[in-house]
Amino acid sequence: MALGLSACICACLGYNTTGRSSANVGDIYIPFFQDETVGQRATDLGSRLTQLVVSEFERDKAIRVYQGEQERSQADKELLGTVTRLTEAVLTRNAEEQEEEYRVVVSCSIRYSDVTTGDVIWQDARVIGDGNYLLEDGEAGFEAAVDEALDEIVEKILDKTVRAW
Repeated sequence: MALGLSACICACLGYNTTGRSSANVGDIYIPFFQDETVGQRATDLGSRLTQLVVSEFERDKAIRVYQGEQERSQADKELLGTVTRLTEAVLTRNAEEQEEEYRVVVSCSIRYSDVTTGDVIWQDARVIGDGNYLLEDGEAGFEAAVDEALDEIVEKILDKTVRAW
């Protein structure tokens, strides 16, 4: 039993409980994400998503984030994104068949690459986040659902970009 316990302890040494490591990122260039949803109900999704992503990368003091085009050459990697779609659909109806709850889905296209070589490290044309809101919550509920969808997208980007394994 002691042997099994010490093997377990040794196997866990160096494990990062956050699930994230900046070792494979270095400095990163993140320009403002494009927004193809202009004119739809939610506004500035590209800017909002960019700010959330940048804030998360800046939490790791080992990563320097560059956003200006003139700073791109100082970065090791770049993260480019486009918010491609915002949809809203009925999720539930009441007994009278009236709409009660909606689901908001935000779709993005993301590319993460090496600045020096141009090699694409990962690319995903369908990074999706969603959030729900009750019709009675009105515009505030809608915006909270959009925020929830954007937060989910940020987590997916971080999971694909900054890994401990």
